[in-house]
Amino acid sequence: MGADGNKKLSVKEGRASCGKKNYGLSLSLSLCEGVVRREEDMSSNNPSQLLPSELIDRCIGSKIWVIMKGDKELVGTLRGFDVYVNMVLEDVIEYEITSEGRRITKLDQILLNGNNIAILVPGGSPDPE
Repeated sequence: MGADGNKKLSVKEGRASCGKKNYGLSLSLSLCEGVVRREEDMSSNNPSQLLPSELIDRCIGSKIWVIMKGDKELVGTLRGFDVYVNMVLEDVIEYEITSEGRRITKLDQILLNGNNIAILVPGGSPDPE
């Protein structure tokens, strides 16, 4: 018991107990904080480990190949995106697969809904150059 008359909470080997009662609580918060710190250190030292949003952010101003759900693919210069991965592309070439074959459309600018994006390929292109 503590000086105030309350039982003390003791923590041993990742378990919390109060008197004879074991609460089975883990110390995941402090462990997670340590893991997060290690992951932050690793990502700052190792550029191959990026969050998806960081990779997309690095593509702003560059060509990106966007494969949509359905039969459309787009290649354009990424100008911006938001947390929903809605994207603004400029100088866009849209490739659409139709029953007649592949249709190509050129657009100055387009706003894509992130819900319809399946794959993003930084610097990619559907045609080998």
